[in-house]
Amino acid sequence: MVAPVVQALQVTPLTEQAVVGLGSNLGDARGHLLAALEGLGRLHDRLGLRLVGVSPLYRTAPWQTEGPDFLNAVAVLEGAGDEQAPQRLLSTLLELERTQGRERPFRYAPRTLDLDLILFGQRVMDTAALQLPHPRALQRAFVLQPLLDLAPHMEWPGLGCLWRHHLDNLHDPAPQPLDDPDWPALPMKR
Repeated sequence: MVAPVVQALQVTPLTEQAVVGLGSNLGDARGHLLAALEGLGRLHDRLGLRLVGVSPLYRTAPWQTEGPDFLNAVAVLEGAGDEQAPQRLLSTLLELERTQGRERPFRYAPRTLDLDLILFGQRVMDTAALQLPHPRALQRAFVLQPLLDLAPHMEWPGLGCLWRHHLDNLHDPAPQPLDDPDWPALPMKR
């Protein structure tokens, strides 16, 4: 009798892209965003995520608050994540906010740094701590315009590429691109 040959299946974790919205309107807003990008760039060893894209920088009028204009951008991270990867990334984003002096005196208060987890691959989550996709991202031109610049073909859970049409239907003032030759925009490779 011949013994069956058993091959071990090696399961390769799926590579996913996580989208992070960046914003700041207090203090050295540009400096706070650069510090956030530096922190995101160090996530490979900690979370297995690499920074693979950074949008151009935008100036945006405050949304549902008063205060100085915001500087906004979007970053894309890529890597293979387990079931807890989005929660670990969110915790890291909150930690990065705290290191830049983020306070939360009231909802939509002006802030030194705001990091929002917009998407994590095609995951859909609804917990007390985290909702994916971000529940208000499709209503925010300051998220959609930089994302469109950076990753126009990115798939949105449940919408595919149709998310781009949401930008055309928004009544918010359009974010204004900033001509900043020293901003570390990192186009995504296709």
